[in-house]
Amino acid sequence: MNMQQSPNKNGFTIVELLIVVVVIAILAAISLVAYTGIQNRAHASVAQSDLNGAKKQLLLAQVDTGTYPTATSSLIASDGTTYELSVNNASDPKTFCLTATNGNISYKVTEATAPSEGSCPGHSSNGVEAITNLASNPSLEAGSSLWSPRWFGAGGATGTTTRVTAAALFGSYGYRKIWTVGGGGQDIGFGYTQPVTAGKTYTFSVYTRCSVTTAHRRWLYWRDASNNQVGATGLGTETVIPANTWQRLSLTDTAPAGAVSALFAWGPYPSSGVPASSAGETLDTDGMMVTEGATLYTYADGDSSNWIWNGAQSSSTSTGPAL
Repeated sequence: MNMQQSPNKNGFTIVELLIVVVVIAILAAISLVAYTGIQNRAHASVAQSDLNGAKKQLLLAQVDTGTYPTATSSLIASDGTTYELSVNNASDPKTFCLTATNGNISYKVTEATAPSEGSCPGHSSNGVEAITNLASNPSLEAGSSLWSPRWFGAGGATGTTTRVTAAALFGSYGYRKIWTVGGGGQDIGFGYTQPVTAGKTYTFSVYTRCSVTTAHRRWLYWRDASNNQVGATGLGTETVIPANTWQRLSLTDTAPAGAVSALFAWGPYPSSGVPASSAGETLDTDGMMVTEGATLYTYADGDSSNWIWNGAQSSSTSTGPAL
């Protein structure tokens, strides 16, 4: 009898398939990195080219009019390029700083420099939009203006509230309460008054530190032009802060109709009323940040990297990329 043998059936093993998949993944990752690098270099090249042309326009305009333009509308830009311009026509010599962003790549130029990577202070950077800290005395460097002590309850304690270097977290000064007479735990906090616009959402945040472990709360009191309260927001959840530890407290809400200012208040206010304050204990605070919207950003002011003061140093709003 003739026997017919079936042909051998060859195929891939699981291990071989896995190796192929891994190799394909590696090649894809390499291709993506290479493509991204090529794309970023293209964005950088366009941004630099646009800045060279825009700089010439600004210099010619200054020769013609004696001042630099303050708007970017007349500056020639490639598709996908956006400009941000800062000008000082009051200085001698007059100065400007121009940021061009193409894709997520930013370059900057001044009247005295060639285009270089990065952004001008206060401008958006590499696709990260600039934000503004609306607090105009954010770290008590300009005295205690807009800051105030806030008394809660009737604990019977008394003390002094002063602006001192020992209470500083940012800059050179912070606000400190020192108890001279002990009393109840629901005792003392701080407040900060901020102009607002009705209908807008704001996020308030501040840092605080106490020499004893205790629970803290925060509130927003909305006020009208006659300083009458038109609404209040309280965060009932207590935040327990360990002794001698800086902790950030924040609260977000929308200003109600009629509101032109908000008093942001915070401090130790444990529901149990303990621990009782004793003579010699301290409560510190520093680092006020007020921004539009519901996002809690990392604290920054005009002294932070790539940020600027929008007026007098330490006593005006400040702007820069989110950190």
